[in-house]
Amino acid sequence: MILPNTPLFQAKTDAEFRIRMIQHIKETYGDVLGKDINLLDLPNGLEIVQARIQQRLFDMSNGKIDLISQSEDDSIDLQRVA
Repeated sequence: MILPNTPLFQAKTDAEFRIRMIQHIKETYGDVLGKDINLLDLPNGLEIVQARIQQRLFDMSNGKIDLISQSEDDSIDLQRVA
């Protein structure tokens, strides 16, 4: 994957990148996330917000956009590889 040459993507550690990504999400998608934005402050907040967004897309598309089963398939594939 090619990442843009911006400060957001130039983090030296995973923890630093996670902090920057959470701040970017808060600034960019705060109005879309509404009260769910506070979930990002939890240790597993990114995962919780991701799951909620996937569920919203599934519900709004009447099941036509199903990122939930795709991410479950990805985690199963990763487990097989490990």
